[in-house]
Amino acid sequence: MMTWRYGRKWQLILFVGTSVLMSAMNVGVAASLTAMIQAATAKSATLLLQTLLPSLLVFSGAAVATWATMLLQAAIIRQVNLTIKKVMTWQLIDHPDLSSSQGSDLSFMTNDLKMIETNGVTSELTVVGQLITFVGAMIGAFAFDWLTALIFFLGNLVPLVASKVAQGRLRTVASNWSEANGNWTSGLKNYLSGRDTISVYQAEGVVKGRIHQLADQLENSLRLLNILTSSMDSLGMLLALCFGVLLPFGVGIYRVISGASTLALFMGIVQLSNDMRNPLVVMIGAVNKWQTAQPLIAKINAANHAPTVESSLLIRTGAMMLKHADVAIDGHKILNGLNLTITPGQKVLVMAPSGYGKSTLLRLLAGELPVAAGQYWIGKTLVTAKNTHQLRQLFGLIKQTPFMFDDTIRFNLTLGERFSENALEQAAADAGLAPLIAEKGWDYQVGDEGHNLSGGQAQRLEIARALLRHRPILLADEATSALDEHLSDQLHAHLLKSPETLIEVAHHISETWQKQYDQVIRLDELANQQQTQSPKLHN
Repeated sequence: MMTWRYGRKWQLILFVGTSVLMSAMNVGVAASLTAMIQAATAKSATLLLQTLLPSLLVFSGAAVATWATMLLQAAIIRQVNLTIKKVMTWQLIDHPDLSSSQGSDLSFMTNDLKMIETNGVTSELTVVGQLITFVGAMIGAFAFDWLTALIFFLGNLVPLVASKVAQGRLRTVASNWSEANGNWTSGLKNYLSGRDTISVYQAEGVVKGRIHQLADQLENSLRLLNILTSSMDSLGMLLALCFGVLLPFGVGIYRVISGASTLALFMGIVQLSNDMRNPLVVMIGAVNKWQTAQPLIAKINAANHAPTVESSLLIRTGAMMLKHADVAIDGHKILNGLNLTITPGQKVLVMAPSGYGKSTLLRLLAGELPVAAGQYWIGKTLVTAKNTHQLRQLFGLIKQTPFMFDDTIRFNLTLGERFSENALEQAAADAGLAPLIAEKGWDYQVGDEGHNLSGGQAQRLEIARALLRHRPILLADEATSALDEHLSDQLHAHLLKSPETLIEVAHHISETWQKQYDQVIRLDELANQQQTQSPKLHN
C-alpha cells in the first residue's frame, strides 16, 4: 500500500482505529433503531424514553468518529503526496535521463501525481475505511439474524467478482492515457517554446492542427478511461441492488412472515445493510480507480529503489581514453568505434560540420550518455553507470545554449554554493561579465530562462559559472558563438593558458588559434576513414 509505504504509519494506524470506532457506532445506530421499533411494537413510552439517551450518545460518537477519520485522511494524503514528490524529485535530480525529453517528466510531476492522489492514495484509504465499515456491519447483522445477514453478505459479493474481471482492461486503458498525457505535455511545451519561429514563418495553422491532434488523442484516451470506469461503476451498482438488496429483502421479509425473525431485528439488519451494500459499491469504484494508477505507482516504486548517489569522489584525474567507443541515441548510432586519448592539461579542439557528433562526444565524456560498445577510461578507472555521478564532479561545462534559472545573477553563478567575493569577481572578469555586474549588480533578476539578458550576456554568465569552479576538465561547446571577436580572443587566451584540461567544440576557428591547441580532432575525417576501412557489402 502506498499509504503505508510513503505515509506515516502511526497516522494510518489511527485512521484504522477511528474507522473501527465509526463502524462500531454504525452498529450502535442500528441497535438504537431496533430498540425503538421494539418499543413501538410493545407500545411502551417508557421503553422509548430509555432508548433516547443511549441513542444520542451513539449518534454523537458516530459524528466524532467520522470527523476524526476525515481529518486523518487529509493528513495521510498530505504526507504521502509530500513523500512521493520528494522521491520523484530526488530521482529526477540524482538520476536524470539526460538523453530524453523533459516533457514526460514534467507531465508526471504535475498531471500524473494528481491522478495518483485521487485514484491511488485516496482510493486506498477509501477501501480501508469502507472495508472496516462493511466488516462491522456484517458482525452486527449476524448478531441480529445470521441467515438473513448471510444472504446479504453473499449477494453483496457478486459485484466484487464482476469488478475483478475488468481490472486488466482498466490497467491497459490507464496506461494508454498516461502515455497520451505525456505526449500532450511535451508537445505543448515544444510548440510554445518555438512561438517566435512559428510566427516568423507563419506556421500557426500547422501548429494549431498538431496541437489539436495531441489534444484529441489525450481527450479520446481520457474519455475511454472514464467510460470504462463509469460502466464498471454502473454495472457494480446494478448487481449490488439486485443481489445486495432485492434478494436479501425478499428472504428477510419471508422470515418475518414465517415467524423465524422479528420486524425489529429485520429493520436493524436493513439499517446495517446500507453499511454493507454502500461500502461495497464505493470499494468497487475505488478499486477500479486504484487500478488505473498502478502504472504510475510502479514508476514511483522503481524510483524509490534507485541506488543512492555516492558523494565521495572515487574517480581520480588521469588520461581520458576512449577505446572503440560507440554512442547511440534512441537506437541511432552517433559515434562509431571512436579511439581517443587526452592527457591531463592538454588543450583539445574538436571540429566537424554539423551532424558528426561533436556535442555528443562532450556528453559522452561528461557521463551524460553511456558507451553503447567499447570502453571509456579516466586514469585507471573504467567509467560505468555506477560512477557517472563521481565522473561529473571532474568537469566544468560551457554550453552553446546556456540555461538560466529564474533568479539572480549571483545564484546563477554560484548555484547556491559559497564562494568568496574575490573568486566571484575574478570569474566575472575572466568571462567578460564585469560590465554587466557593474551596471545591474549581483542581485539582478535574469528572468525565466534568462529573458532579461542578451544572448551574449547569458553566454558570459555560463562561462563565468564554469570558470568559477576550476574543475580539472573543462568542456566547451561553441563557447564563444555569442561573443564578439575581441571577447572571444580574450577568452581563448585565458583558457589556453590555464592548467585545466580543455576540450572545446567549434565549427569555425581561425588557423592561428588552431595552432595553439595540443590536439585538433576532426570527427568528419575520422568518420570517413572508418567508412573507407570498413568492408563494403554488395547485393
